[in-house]
Amino acid sequence: MHYWNWFDIAFPWIGGVGAIVLAVLLFATDRLRSDPSRSRWHDWVWLSWLGVVAYLLHNFEEYGIDLLGTFHAFPDMICAQLGLPPYPNCPIPPVFFLAVNITAFWIAAPLAALLSRRHPLVGLSVYGIMMINALLHMVAALGGNFGGGFLTSLLFAALAVWIIRACFGPGRMSYGALALLVAGGIIVHIVLAAPLLLFLNLGMSTAVLVLLQLANPFLLMLILWLGERWRDGKLISSPRNQLTSRAART
Repeated sequence: MHYWNWFDIAFPWIGGVGAIVLAVLLFATDRLRSDPSRSRWHDWVWLSWLGVVAYLLHNFEEYGIDLLGTFHAFPDMICAQLGLPPYPNCPIPPVFFLAVNITAFWIAAPLAALLSRRHPLVGLSVYGIMMINALLHMVAALGGNFGGGFLTSLLFAALAVWIIRACFGPGRMSYGALALLVAGGIIVHIVLAAPLLLFLNLGMSTAVLVLLQLANPFLLMLILWLGERWRDGKLISSPRNQLTSRAART
């Protein structure tokens, strides 16, 4: 049997406070912008930080309180989808959820946003996760499940549409970069789901399960960094040229 500790319950609320602080910095200051002369909504650095805020809010809905007023809804939702009993009898260890979310959205996503001034595709890495996550929540909603993150998945979908418009296409990053971002999001979800199924069905150890989730978001960042370097930056040529010009002017 698995019981929740205080941090399992508290982390989405702590992240929610972090989301509010970041939102104030995003909308009330220029500290998280690369170029104050441009619109925030066309600044990939600002958009990178906005993705962090969106996912912290999603964590709050999944593990804090959801649209239906259910507290800590997502773990039991996952157990139900896998045909497992609810907690405390669900065999998925609580540390799995911390390994996934703390690593990806408290550490990797902010690090990617910090790197976004020189690595725009890496900076948008959280959006690769958001695109696939939104799709999965919408599929779940078709089965009548509107809890455990559905509301903020609609925000994910809206932001995904916007970053495609603002960051990819002629004069921006290439659609090949967008394809790599989506592929990276798919890989993240495979690395999330496959070890969990191996743990449940074939006896993979908890340590290996957790270590794979600790590495997962950094694998995504590595894939996107390699994509940026491919053929001397062909996928992100427009943003890189802008960065080079800016560096030359300073």
